[in-house]
Amino acid sequence: MIKLSKHGKIIYTGKSIRGWKIIIMPDEIRLDNYYKPSHIHVQNNGIHIPVKYKNYEEVGLIVELHLEKNKGLNLEKLMEELS
Repeated sequence: MIKLSKHGKIIYTGKSIRGWKIIIMPDEIRLDNYYKPSHIHVQNNGIHIPVKYKNYEEVGLIVELHLEKNKGLNLEKLMEELS
């Protein structure tokens, strides 16, 4: 697992045989492709919100650029950028 810190957020990323994941803490935002096509979980409430990008590298770059551009996390804007 890779750990990256940006603008007060900690981003954990990882790949396995089952798929990939990107977690933004402390906001508990998780993007992954386990069990379904790429999707986002907000605060682990069990709802899968589809993401149009399927590639781990694409999603990771969008998240990283979003945090840089907004100097932190704006969930509404991030969801717009991913959908």
